[in-house]
Amino acid sequence: MKKERLVGIIMSVIVSAAMGLVSAILVIYTNPDSLKAHSAVMIYAMNIILSVILGLLTGLFLPLGKMGAALARKANAVPPSMKFILLNAIPNSVGNTIIISLILSCVGVFSARANIPADILATLPPFPVMWLGSWIKLFFPTLVISYVLSIALAPLVARMVGMKPQGPVPPKGPNR
Repeated sequence: MKKERLVGIIMSVIVSAAMGLVSAILVIYTNPDSLKAHSAVMIYAMNIILSVILGLLTGLFLPLGKMGAALARKANAVPPSMKFILLNAIPNSVGNTIIISLILSCVGVFSARANIPADILATLPPFPVMWLGSWIKLFFPTLVISYVLSIALAPLVARMVGMKPQGPVPPKGPNR
């Protein structure tokens, strides 16, 4: 396995676990009634486990790391510069956040609606409206945590797996 891919998978697990934790905190904080259907431990466990699984699948099947490297390359950023780190984290953070927050909010709303009595359920907004509302509440906090952790931890994880800084890229063009 390439070291870049290993870094991507490790980062997906770490960031996804944090996103699951944040989403569980938000669910309990914004909807205290959620504790009537499930225990806090169950809400945390469901969100973190599902988030990690989704993060792993995203890391394995979507080339978000390559997209980040391509974005950084287009901006002439080279590892391990701060510019490279900031740009490289964008596709991974945004991609993971969209996928994970959409699915976590869907599962959460579906689970909540499954435990609501029919007479109360009839007074609630339709599923898509509740899902969108839940997703919006999750999206921005999970995006921030994803991006911040990606910036802070990616260089450390890269060093842990033995990736060496590449340094500046030689100039292209006729002067070379």
